[in-house]
Amino acid sequence: MAETQEQWYNRQAIEQLAQHIPFERDLACKAELIEMLRGLVIRHGRGMDPLSFGFEARNELIRLGLWSRIGPEGTQI
Repeated sequence: MAETQEQWYNRQAIEQLAQHIPFERDLACKAELIEMLRGLVIRHGRGMDPLSFGFEARNELIRLGLWSRIGPEGTQI
């Protein structure tokens, strides 16, 4: 199943936020980025293929407890 352009943009936003968060030094900014990431995952995560995420993004999503919201419910790797 091919991603639509909107799905691709949403996945890229999630990946880039997840990859950036560990390197953010400002705690207020880091908290804001985590909330933005959480909102994106809650809104769009079920429609995404878990296999399309890179290693760093996947690890950060697992660390934040958001990985279970990626992909259809009950199909976690």
